[in-house]
Amino acid sequence: MKKSFMKTICLALFAAIFLTVASSCKKGSGDKGNIDEQKTLKIGVLREDDSSDEASAWEKYLKTVGKDLNMTVDFTTTNSSSSEVSAINTYASKGYNAILLFSDDDFVASVSAAANKKMYVVSPTGHPTEEQYEQIKDNEFYLGSVAPLDDTEYKAGYDMAKYFAEEKQQTNFTIFGGATLYGSTMHINRLTGILTYLCEDPSTSYDGAKKRDELYGKVSGQSLDPAKFKSDKYNISGYMDGFAFDDAFSTKLTNSMISGGTCILTVGAGGVVTKTAYGITSANSSVGKILVGGVDAITSEYASDFELGYAYDCGKYASAMAPALILITNAVNGSRLTAADGNAPRTGSSYWIAKSREELENMLKSDNETDGYCFDAKVIERYKGCSSADFEKLCMADYETAKMIKAE
Repeated sequence: MKKSFMKTICLALFAAIFLTVASSCKKGSGDKGNIDEQKTLKIGVLREDDSSDEASAWEKYLKTVGKDLNMTVDFTTTNSSSSEVSAINTYASKGYNAILLFSDDDFVASVSAAANKKMYVVSPTGHPTEEQYEQIKDNEFYLGSVAPLDDTEYKAGYDMAKYFAEEKQQTNFTIFGGATLYGSTMHINRLTGILTYLCEDPSTSYDGAKKRDELYGKVSGQSLDPAKFKSDKYNISGYMDGFAFDDAFSTKLTNSMISGGTCILTVGAGGVVTKTAYGITSANSSVGKILVGGVDAITSEYASDFELGYAYDCGKYASAMAPALILITNAVNGSRLTAADGNAPRTGSSYWIAKSREELENMLKSDNETDGYCFDAKVIERYKGCSSADFEKLCMADYETAKMIKAE
């Protein structure tokens, strides 16, 4: 009787321990939506840009690495909120499990549409506004966003101006402000970074302002006026914005270059500006050699521009899409990454910088479809169950850090 009683007690304890362990494992699994891990994971990509070299690089990366991870990745070009929602519903009808939202005509509408179909959503190229984030941050199917934050955009402009002023000894600039006039915070921050560096010189100010916050307010939604730039050391000979690149643009650029502004700092479209400026120098013997810096993309299309005067390329790279896949694979595996408050993360990302054609081509050799990507399938597999800190380190990796991560 005594032995039988003890055996019963032991069996009961074993059963209790087993149930406790099983219960704790289930708690960590999370809601996997309509995903069956035994089947190929299907991801739909919504984008507005399907023709640039950057778009092509991202498509090749997602298809190549996705295949290695047993993922099917499909692309749809959209041009409105309604077309985004329609594409999401179409993907849902075909059994897709997740959406990468490159386009962002209406973040809330797209996230809601995907969530209604139990599809995960990640934004790998931009962040929702504060108002939009408040509406979607605790949605169980919204996994977050990964893109350069305002401070990174500001630093991109600041470091570019610093490089040309200190390393290249330039003092006379032409500036292209892109969509600053139309309120693009990305371009406003980059332009603010350029001005803030220049205004660190004691004699320099713009419209009476010298500090970052003040300068941001001066240029936000406005065209920069070179007449308001005062300095004993630097000069801004000309300023252009918008993306018409028409005769009026060429005339302004020509006049600025003739006035000595042959160092051209661009917040975007550096390749177009470089080619236009090079054409001007070819037709005007009085214009000196140009130097152009841009915040664009680390892609092959910029390699030949270095022969025309492009001298500084700061931008995203093909493997910049890896964090989006990491967010999805972690959610699928029941280890969804969240911010400290438990909501969807808004994670910053960093740019790579090439200061010569050789540097650019070395980066491309380390991150391409043929030779292999820096953040390949093995790296993504290694980040299953990773901590938020490790995830952020990968997102914020510069080129040297990215190589180290792969080597690990």
